[in-house]
Amino acid sequence: MVKILDDEILLSIQNISKKFPGTQALDNVSFKVKKGEVHALVGENGAGKSTLVNIIAGVVHKDLGHLIFNGKEVNIQSVQQAKRVGIKVVFQELSLVPNLSVAENIYGSSYNMESIQIMNLNSIDEKAKDLIQKFNINPKKTVKELGIAEQQIVEIAGALVNNCSLIIFDEPSASLTVSEIEILFDMIKLLKKNGLTVIYISHKIEEIFQICDRVTILKDGKYIDTKEIKNTNEREIVNLMVGRELKNMFPERGESGKKLLLSVKNINGNKFKNISFELYSGEILGFTGLTGAGRTELLRAVFGIDPFQSGEIRIKGKKVNLNNPYESMKNGIGFLPEDRKQDGVFLDMDIKENIIVANLKANSNTITMNRKKSEKNTIDMVKKIGIKIGNIYDKAISLSGGNQQKLLIARWLLADPQILIVDEPTRGIDVGAKQEVYFILRDLANHGIGIIFISSELLEILGLADRVIAMYHGKITGDLPIEKITEEKIGELIMGL
Repeated sequence: MVKILDDEILLSIQNISKKFPGTQALDNVSFKVKKGEVHALVGENGAGKSTLVNIIAGVVHKDLGHLIFNGKEVNIQSVQQAKRVGIKVVFQELSLVPNLSVAENIYGSSYNMESIQIMNLNSIDEKAKDLIQKFNINPKKTVKELGIAEQQIVEIAGALVNNCSLIIFDEPSASLTVSEIEILFDMIKLLKKNGLTVIYISHKIEEIFQICDRVTILKDGKYIDTKEIKNTNEREIVNLMVGRELKNMFPERGESGKKLLLSVKNINGNKFKNISFELYSGEILGFTGLTGAGRTELLRAVFGIDPFQSGEIRIKGKKVNLNNPYESMKNGIGFLPEDRKQDGVFLDMDIKENIIVANLKANSNTITMNRKKSEKNTIDMVKKIGIKIGNIYDKAISLSGGNQQKLLIARWLLADPQILIVDEPTRGIDVGAKQEVYFILRDLANHGIGIIFISSELLEILGLADRVIAMYHGKITGDLPIEKITEEKIGELIMGL
C-alpha cells in the first residue's frame, strides 16, 4: 500500500528505478518535495537527474516505483498528461514557436489548431500582459525577438495559464547573462510568492544557495541526501555529489613556452574591431567578457567558420588564409564550439566515428578506412582523456555532458593540433567533470599546445589562464598576465571601464 502524502508535500518520489541498456539510470530513488518551496536537484553528469525529470514529465516511463502528486498516485505517460496533472518542465531547449507572438505562445496550448487562427489577439494580449507586465515584455512581439531569459518567462507564463502547480527548471541559466539570471531569479521568487513549487536543476552550486530552500543530491542513479540550504554549505554539497572531498580544483601552472604560435593583427569583423593578440606554445590564454562582447565571433573567424573583413593571421610567423575550418585544421588549429550538441558532437554517430572524424587520413589506408587502426586510435584516446564509455560503437548521445566534452577534446588531440580553441568548455557539466577538463587542458599546454580558453566564469579564468584578454563591445580592453589580474580588475575591463 502506497503511503499517501501529508498536507505539506506536493510531490513524493517513492522507490523510482529506471534501467537503459547497459546503464542503471535510477536505482530505488525516494525523496519528497514540499508545497511552495524551491527544491534543488544536483549531481554529477550521469547521476540520474535528467532521467528522473523526464519520468516526472512523462517523457520517459519508469520501470518501478510510485509518483504521488497532490495526495494521489499518478502514472504519467506523456508531456500533455503531465501538464493536465499540473506539472511543467522548462527544458534547456524551449518548446515555444519562434514566429508566433508572446501572447499566442502563452495561450496557444489552450486552443486547438483551428481556433488559434481566429483568436481575438487584442483580448489575449491583455491577459498575457497581466502575467508578464512585471518583466516588461511586449505580448505582441514574436518570440524570436526575445532573449533567452524572456523566452523562459513566456514559457512559465504558459504554464501558469494551464494551472500548473509544479514547475521544473532544467539548467535554466546555462545560456544566460548575469542580468538575465537576475530576471530568472525574480520570476522564481514570484512563483514561490504565489504558492507554486519549483524544482531547480543546476551545475552552478552558487545558484543553489541564492535561490533554493532545500537540495537533494543524486549520485550514480542513487539518492544520497536532502539538505536544508540554511544548514549546509557549498563544500558539503560538492563532496556529497562527487563522493569525495574535491581538492586542488585547478592544476598548477606550468612554464609557457617562448615559441610564438599564433599572431592576429588588426582583424575586423561583424562583432569585433581592430583585434590584435598573440598566443605562445604551452600557454593557456583566457578570453573573457559579457555576452555580446564578441569573443566567440572573433575566434570563430580565427578558425575560419565566419569571415572577417580585414587584418591578417600568422602561424609561426607565416601569413595564412584561414577561409574555412579545413584550412585551419591543415594549419594545426582545433576548435571546441560553445554549443557542443548543436555544433560539436554528432549525437547519432558512434563514439569511434566522433573521435576520428577530424583526422580521417590517420585512420585509413589511402581511400578506405582501416578498421583496426581506427579502433586502436579511438581506444587510445578514450583511455588518454579518461572518457567513461560502454563501447566505442555506442552512440555519442549515450554519454553524459562531461564525457561528450572530453570526446571533443579527444577528437582534436587525435588530429595533433598546435593550437586548440575551446569555447566555454565546462558549460553544462558537473563540478567533478570540470576539474577533469581543467587538468586535461593544462596537460595539453604542458606538452606545448597553445590553448585559447573562452569562459564567462571568473573563477575559471583566474584558476586556469596564464594570461587574460578581456573584451567589451567587440574591442579588447585588457591583455594582462595572470599575476596582474584581480576579480575587480576583470570586472572593470569587461564593463568597459
